[in-house]
Amino acid sequence: MDTRSGNGVTLLMAASLPRPVSAVRLDGGRLCIDFANTIHDRFAVEVEDYIATPERYLEWAGRAGAIDIGGAADLPVSAEGRERLMTDVRSLRDAAFALLSASADRLTLPREPLRVENHWLMRARESQSMTEDGVLTLRADPGDWSLALKAVALDLVETIADARAGRLRLKHCANRSSCGWLFADTSKNGRRRWCAMETCGVISKMATLRERRRARATSSASP
Repeated sequence: MDTRSGNGVTLLMAASLPRPVSAVRLDGGRLCIDFANTIHDRFAVEVEDYIATPERYLEWAGRAGAIDIGGAADLPVSAEGRERLMTDVRSLRDAAFALLSASADRLTLPREPLRVENHWLMRARESQSMTEDGVLTLRADPGDWSLALKAVALDLVETIADARAGRLRLKHCANRSSCGWLFADTSKNGRRRWCAMETCGVISKMATLRERRRARATSSASP
């Protein structure tokens, strides 16, 4: 079992085969939120990292729309380059989670995550250019494996601005015991509670049902 640390969380990569990237849910509503959510059950004892390798990072980036997978740059081939890439991935992901969490809770943005985001934001701005149609685009430089991280950094600053201006309802999944995911609540009544009803919503309903049954059984057994 491989163990890594990130954002105070111990990431335990089990020896069993990980779920396919194609099966990873994209429930956040924004690119940067889905990126922060690439840790499954962040607050659980054993945590699954969906993008624990450069190959899975690249595949996820294509699926999430961070890059055009057809024109994606080659990944680093050296062990040092691959580890540097994953260090960057984990660093920006931890920063994104901290900044989004603070925004959801209407708190001041934490200093170190903000420094990381600003670092990537500056790198992203350097790769931006305007087309003849007046559209601002993110330029894919040859061999730039960090393009997806730049896209995340640009989306993160817009998401936080929208959340703080009240244009976006940024929330934590109500399953705070294990899930740790965030999402943009686009429901009409603004009452969405779960990252997905099919996952944490069902788990919560089952737990409530078991608790009611237990309470009834205890009440029936009482003299």
